Amino acid sequence: MKWLLVLISLNLYDDGTADHFLFTNMKYISLTHCQETAKVNLKSIQATAIREFNGPANLFCFREDKFKEYLNQTPPTKKLGI
Repeated sequence: MKWLLVLISLNLYDDGTADHFLFTNMKYISLTHCQETAKVNLKSIQATAIREFNGPANLFCFREDKFKEYLNQTPPTKKLGI
């Protein structure tokens, strides 16, 4: 099973969606491997978030198959109370 390192911007669009950044240079063999890599490279990862999103981001380790499912989800609709 492969794991991916993913940044999700904290700056949301009006519809509640956010930009994502997938590190494609490496796939990890386990959740622990992904987390350890993120910890060791945290400053560089934070710099990537600032460069790509102009602000902070959350960092996640996703199982590859679960990330594909996540991307195929339809975002929830926002109902306005008038």
